[in-house]
Amino acid sequence: MLFHDSYFTVYLTVTAFQLIKKSPAIVLRSVDFRESSKIVTLFTPEEGKVSVMVRGAKSPKSKYSGLMQTGNILDVIYFYKTSRSVQSLSDATYRQKTFNIQTDYEKLAVSMGLLEMTDQLVHSHENSSELFQFVESVLNWLHNTEGQVRNLFPYIQMRLAELMGVGLQSEEKIERNSGNFVYLNINSGSFSDEPADEFYFRLTNPQTEYVKAVFGNKAAVLLKKNLNTSDLKQLICHMDVYLKHHIEGLKDRKSDVIFEQLSMTT
Repeated sequence: MLFHDSYFTVYLTVTAFQLIKKSPAIVLRSVDFRESSKIVTLFTPEEGKVSVMVRGAKSPKSKYSGLMQTGNILDVIYFYKTSRSVQSLSDATYRQKTFNIQTDYEKLAVSMGLLEMTDQLVHSHENSSELFQFVESVLNWLHNTEGQVRNLFPYIQMRLAELMGVGLQSEEKIERNSGNFVYLNINSGSFSDEPADEFYFRLTNPQTEYVKAVFGNKAAVLLKKNLNTSDLKQLICHMDVYLKHHIEGLKDRKSDVIFEQLSMTT
């Protein structure tokens, strides 16, 4: 794996009417509510998606005004009632700071794509600790790394497929041989040197070398692979087709507009 995953355990405290929950959380999105508040969708390891009311978050003087930005990694405390669809936030602090993502367009593109996919994949009241660990580690890595990161997204798609139980398989000879092409078989979920079913994509040479690096546990060299903009966008598209074929309900990412703007600058 390219990233190290870890998080602390959620604990519960019982009051007379509700539970007080403390948990690590990643901000997926937020919407304005009335004059000063926001309803924020958090991703937590034990409860999946949790919507919380953050009162006063729209005020510049509120300590929550910067905390509730998409992609922030927090430690949160909230009051939980089973009868409510939106819980009440009690407190939040930074768990890890990821400010460098917001100032780098490539990092922002990768992180927003990851978070939008995560928002679609995870559900409420669902233990998603392994997925949480992965998303948290990617965001932390993006914050700390230097250099270009745009080539990372197909790897993220492949890891998400694995975490959702529809991971791709590769023939051993694909990893050993230096053949010209590899085929992505959509129905069977495999990479092979010949088409294995009727629905497939033939990868270009750079895309083939990228896939070999993924399955050869050489993730560290992925960022150095010679994927031009066309090859990168096409491989991302191939993976989207695969994911949508095997995971019901996946939609196109609105955040792909950032990738489009990146391609116009190269």
